[in-house]
Amino acid sequence: MKHVDMRKLPAAAQEERRRQVVGLRESGLTCDAIAAQVGLTRTGVFDICRRFAEQGLAGLASGPRSVALTLAF
Repeated sequence: MKHVDMRKLPAAAQEERRRQVVGLRESGLTCDAIAAQVGLTRTGVFDICRRFAEQGLAGLASGPRSVALTLAF
Protein backbone atom coordinates (compact mmCIF):
# COMPACT_ATOMS: atom_id res chain seq x y z
CA MET A 1 0.00 0.00 0.00
CA LYS A 2 1.20 3.50 -0.77
CA HIS A 3 2.20 5.66 2.20
CA VAL A 4 -0.43 8.18 3.27
CA ASP A 5 0.42 11.72 4.38
CA MET A 6 -1.74 11.90 7.52
CA ARG A 7 -1.41 15.70 7.58
CA LYS A 8 -3.58 15.92 4.48
CA LEU A 9 -6.45 13.99 6.07
CA PRO A 10 -9.25 15.64 8.07
CA ALA A 11 -8.87 15.36 11.85
CA ALA A 12 -11.65 12.74 12.12
CA ALA A 13 -9.94 10.54 9.51
CA GLN A 14 -6.59 10.89 11.30
CA GLU A 15 -8.14 9.80 14.59
CA GLU A 16 -9.87 6.83 12.95
CA ARG A 17 -6.57 5.74 11.38
CA ARG A 18 -4.87 5.97 14.79
CA ARG A 19 -7.63 3.85 16.40
CA GLN A 20 -7.17 1.31 13.60
CA VAL A 21 -3.41 1.16 14.27
CA VAL A 22 -3.95 0.61 18.01
CA GLY A 23 -6.54 -2.10 17.37
CA LEU A 24 -4.23 -3.95 15.00
CA ARG A 25 -1.36 -3.69 17.47
CA GLU A 26 -3.52 -5.04 20.29
CA SER A 27 -4.51 -7.96 18.05
CA GLY A 28 -0.84 -8.94 17.89
CA LEU A 29 0.37 -7.63 14.54
CA THR A 30 3.90 -6.26 14.30
CA CYS A 31 4.54 -2.59 13.64
CA ASP A 32 5.96 -3.48 10.21
CA ALA A 33 2.82 -5.44 9.29
CA ILE A 34 0.56 -2.62 10.49
CA ALA A 35 2.56 -0.03 8.54
CA ALA A 36 2.21 -2.05 5.35
CA GLN A 37 -1.51 -2.64 5.90
CA VAL A 38 -2.59 0.94 6.70
CA GLY A 39 -0.11 2.84 4.53
CA LEU A 40 1.95 4.50 7.25
CA THR A 41 5.65 4.40 7.97
CA ARG A 42 6.92 2.10 10.71
CA THR A 43 7.97 5.20 12.67
CA GLY A 44 4.44 6.58 12.38
CA VAL A 45 3.03 3.36 13.80
CA PHE A 46 5.57 3.45 16.67
CA ASP A 47 4.62 7.06 17.43
CA ILE A 48 0.89 6.31 17.52
CA CYS A 49 1.41 3.29 19.79
CA ARG A 50 3.69 5.27 22.11
CA ARG A 51 1.17 8.12 22.41
CA PHE A 52 -1.59 5.61 23.17
CA ALA A 53 0.55 3.88 25.83
CA GLU A 54 1.39 7.20 27.50
CA GLN A 55 -1.94 9.04 27.20
CA GLY A 56 -4.61 6.46 26.45
CA LEU A 57 -7.46 7.46 24.12
CA ALA A 58 -6.62 11.13 24.59
CA GLY A 59 -3.32 10.47 22.83
CA LEU A 60 -5.17 9.53 19.65
CA ALA A 61 -6.92 12.90 19.34
CA SER A 62 -5.67 15.43 16.82
CA GLY A 63 -3.97 18.45 18.33
CA PRO A 64 -4.45 22.04 17.27
CA ARG A 65 -2.93 23.01 13.95
CA SER A 66 -0.85 26.10 13.42
CA VAL A 67 -2.13 28.88 11.24
CA ALA A 68 -0.58 29.19 7.81
CA LEU A 69 1.23 32.50 7.46
CA THR A 70 1.18 34.50 4.26
CA LEU A 71 3.33 37.45 3.33
CA ALA A 72 1.59 40.66 2.36
CA PHE A 73 3.37 43.00 -0.01
